[in-house]
Amino acid sequence: MEDTKKTLYIPVGIKTRPEYFDGFGKIELRQSTLICLLGGGVDLLAFLFTQNISICVLAMLVIIAGSVMMCIKDQTNLSAVDQVKNMIHFAKSQKNHPYVSLDEWKFR
Repeated sequence: MEDTKKTLYIPVGIKTRPEYFDGFGKIELRQSTLICLLGGGVDLLAFLFTQNISICVLAMLVIIAGSVMMCIKDQTNLSAVDQVKNMIHFAKSQKNHPYVSLDEWKFR
């Protein structure tokens, strides 16, 4: 018998869907667009009250950059938005069962 070593090749870092840049694909683009639209609405209301265009333009740029940063997935394949979703799901799934102590000598 021939004594040959067989090696197992495990591919790492294979993406299951196309991405525009590392960690940012079509789903993240939708999430960040939704955040930008909501932030843009708030920014528009702020402009109607303050009438200060420079602060509103700066706020919109911060909203756009922040939404992209919140939606980018890291090495663990989770984004900040995903982490918040997981924390909300975990908090809803927890049940509160407070401990009630009884007098053990009363029932004897």
